[in-house]
Amino acid sequence: MPQRGDKLKSVPLQNVGLVSKSDKIPMMFHELKRTRLDRVIVKDNENLVGIVTLRDIFTKLASKKFSNISPKSLSIASFMSENFFYVLEDNTIDDVIKLMVEKNVSGVPVLDKKRKLLGIITKNYLISLLANELKGYVGDYIIKVGYKIPVGTSLATLSNEILKNVDAREFVVVQGNRLLGVVGEKELAYFLFNYLSDDNIINMRNALHNYVVNDILTFISEPLRPNDPVQYAAKLFSNTNLVIYPVAEDDILLGVIRRRELFNQLSR
Repeated sequence: MPQRGDKLKSVPLQNVGLVSKSDKIPMMFHELKRTRLDRVIVKDNENLVGIVTLRDIFTKLASKKFSNISPKSLSIASFMSENFFYVLEDNTIDDVIKLMVEKNVSGVPVLDKKRKLLGIITKNYLISLLANELKGYVGDYIIKVGYKIPVGTSLATLSNEILKNVDAREFVVVQGNRLLGVVGEKELAYFLFNYLSDDNIINMRNALHNYVVNDILTFISEPLRPNDPVQYAAKLFSNTNLVIYPVAEDDILLGVIRRRELFNQLSR
């Protein structure tokens, strides 16, 4: 098992997409599907210059500034953040954790000595790598209030909930108390990109009101249970790239477990 003092050169890294600043947004979505992550690294010629996340895509495509433009015509540069924090292959796992806490980021690219991109380490991946340090059961971490949204809620309402509350990036979709799935900024970003790319620009505002969360949710076939070891939850976070995960018994939602609490255990 990896240890906190291990150098990153000895740790299997996650594969991350590398796109050019001048590439169009469809190239980013191609890389997101390939890597199953929520971000890509941006280069300008051979220099690494920034990062784009699905949250960047969602917040900008949902804004009035971009509501009359097809995303197929937009370049990566339109969405890129230049707040580009990274670590080197000789840094340790503990160095990555400290940087994530200090800079409040959920993913850090790893570079070699020549500043070439080797891969990335995300919070979800770290939780999985160091799962043996987590103690207790899912029920010890469960949050029983909030983070749920009823089936039939419009995408406009979902979008507003996420935009006004940075903490609420994902919600569990329920029918009564019965669990259906998870929906959030990732699903909204894909919806907006696909819808606007089909030349539906003038109808985008209506679409957010006419489509509902059950049209785009990610189904959860295997919810966590209160008596599951928290190490098992850590692996599910890594496999799904979610920031919350539903806890249920017989498909009845009991609450959620958040990535934040698991990562906080590692960062103490």
